[in-house]
Amino acid sequence: MRGTVSAVPFPVGMSRRHTLVLALGLALGVDSGARSASAQPPGKAGACPTDFFKFDLSCPHNVGTHNMLLFGERRVFLSHLPMFECLCPDGAHFAIEHRFQLLLEATFEDQQTHRDMTELYRQDRQQNPQVRMYSLHPKLRFALSEIFGTSGSGGLRRSFPANVFRGHLERGGVIIPGLENANIRITRVVYAHEFLPADRNSKSPEYVLFGTPSELFLAHRIVAPGDFDQVLAVGIADQQLSDAELGEDLRVVVPGRPNSSSARLREGQNASAQLLRKDFSARIATLQVLREIYFEESELAMPPTGDTQEELNAGFGPKQPF
Repeated sequence: MRGTVSAVPFPVGMSRRHTLVLALGLALGVDSGARSASAQPPGKAGACPTDFFKFDLSCPHNVGTHNMLLFGERRVFLSHLPMFECLCPDGAHFAIEHRFQLLLEATFEDQQTHRDMTELYRQDRQQNPQVRMYSLHPKLRFALSEIFGTSGSGGLRRSFPANVFRGHLERGGVIIPGLENANIRITRVVYAHEFLPADRNSKSPEYVLFGTPSELFLAHRIVAPGDFDQVLAVGIADQQLSDAELGEDLRVVVPGRPNSSSARLREGQNASAQLLRKDFSARIATLQVLREIYFEESELAMPPTGDTQEELNAGFGPKQPF
């Protein structure tokens, strides 16, 4: 297996943006504190530093360790934590292996006995209702396309080992007892999208709607650098969606507000929205935002930046524990 910049081993608790800075520093043979991930060679704006490819000449990179957000109680959902970082020389692809938004439904099982261990996670959430975010750290490097891409001779990836954390694993999270080195069993791909430089954001916020009839979630649809990652627990006051409907490709568009982090849906708000179905039929729905489970924008800048004021105000900065 060819190495990439992400192949350099770093502590689990280190932020990916700090990991990236350190990795690039090692690749360039300089001290990481003296060189940031924003360093670019002369030439095309957004292009990767030449030594970004020191460990892997291919572009884009594909294999890496993909940390994920973890949420839901009735069913368990995972959201890959994405990044843009820089452009390949062809200008047609983002270089980093984290250039995907990926939402999964999953269960946890014992590596040896395959006994279902999902209840340990549910119990921990119930005992810690103040914790908004749970997360997991895969103990195996792989390409995300192995999960949702065209099946090869060996078929699609449907499991991987991981440590499961209460809180943000990059910001002081704690491994849940019994869920260290758990087997993550993928039961459904909810949504998968590769970011491409040619894509442009919609003018109004667009979300992916999924979950169960009694536990609904919205994930902000990420398209381009400068976008934001957000997962919300919501209710829909005037609609009752079935399991079958929630298994479809459902989108929510919130007209009348810009698609920006400062204008995003917030906890405690009600908002009129358009519920879009795969067959292009649309209906009006009243969203009730119950909780902001996750919010991130600094890691979606290109290159990633320090924590923004919006993140700090929302309680998602490194100095404010989850």
